[in-house]
Amino acid sequence: MRTRVIRSLALILLALLVGAGAGAPQRASAAKIPSEVDAWLKQVQIGPYQPSKVDWNQVYEAAKREGKVVIYTSSSRTISLKQEFESLYPGVILEVYELGSTGSIEKVEREQQAGIYNADVLHASGYAAQLHLLADKNMIFPFYPPELAPVIPREFREPLVAQRYESRAIFYNSKVYPRCPINSWWDLTKPEWKGKLAIVDPVNDASSLDLITTIVLNADGLAADYQKVFGKPIRLTTPNAGYELLKGILANKPKIYARHTDLIKVVGDPNNTNPPLGISIPFSSLSYSDDPARGGLKLFAATKITPAIGMLYPSLMNITYKAPHPNAAKLLIKYLFGTPNGELGMKPFFVMGNWAARSDMVGEPEHPFIPNLTLPLKDLKFWLMDPVGIWNTSAEVQDWWMINAN
Repeated sequence: MRTRVIRSLALILLALLVGAGAGAPQRASAAKIPSEVDAWLKQVQIGPYQPSKVDWNQVYEAAKREGKVVIYTSSSRTISLKQEFESLYPGVILEVYELGSTGSIEKVEREQQAGIYNADVLHASGYAAQLHLLADKNMIFPFYPPELAPVIPREFREPLVAQRYESRAIFYNSKVYPRCPINSWWDLTKPEWKGKLAIVDPVNDASSLDLITTIVLNADGLAADYQKVFGKPIRLTTPNAGYELLKGILANKPKIYARHTDLIKVVGDPNNTNPPLGISIPFSSLSYSDDPARGGLKLFAATKITPAIGMLYPSLMNITYKAPHPNAAKLLIKYLFGTPNGELGMKPFFVMGNWAARSDMVGEPEHPFIPNLTLPLKDLKFWLMDPVGIWNTSAEVQDWWMINAN
């Protein structure tokens, strides 16, 4: 298997563009969409009927008649946008349901299969699941402000619309460990880390499942890194080096957490003298470090481990089929794209460890409590999430994990 380590933003965009054009499943053309779906899309002007120009005053007037917009989101940060959005668009109520990525995707799927259409916008990660479970079944469709087309690369607009990049990585307590205590993913399999690891549950968290599947998909690079770490070729007792790494991690008895927010508190607790390393924590959690409102958490990411820091992936925002408030949904997506300064709907996400889809962002976010800390994406090495590979492999990986984690 080919290791795909991303070294610059240009390579990231190129890799996604190649994936969208060569390997990733494409959305059906309007001619292949069922007639009733096509009629609705044409009526609300999204998906294949995305206009080249939008009269936003007209959209707002229609949104006021709709009265509200409902968003299913993976992030608790979205809740903080309610007051500002409603003040910008009086007469339109923002109704937020924070369900996690897996929960948001499953709720949309279950509801639409039952003929229930509650949500307007799905705002979550889990690209592979959204593409195959929802988009390919005409349950979500892309929309973006057409005036932003010059600054939103095509791979962030097709086949689905993305707001930003996120990533999952390994975190450690920076008070207990002034320097990163590991140099490689393989260090997690060493005996000194037995009982001192923790992970977000891949069974319940879509991004964690994507991460461990990405590990399996990058087996060749991990095999080469094993030889560097241990000075000998890897001897397989599982299908490949990715599974072998997961087996070694499980052998060290990691504690499994349902949510990364719970894991963050344990890893970064400034009073914990023996904290675990946290696996599959969102990179944006760096912004919580030293935050007095969060108890002065001592969090830092393992930014220089081999063969890659973790997994980089797009976080999406798209309109659901038969959205009851389609004009308000358009307003919300426009708002979520924010401004070149990271304001409006991008504000809670314009933090260190997140990278905007917009290419016209001015500068990088500053860490609110750690002066002079900069971590530009071009300087970091991530595995790029492969939506096709994850879709084809994640069920197998999940089954393997469930059997071996018990």
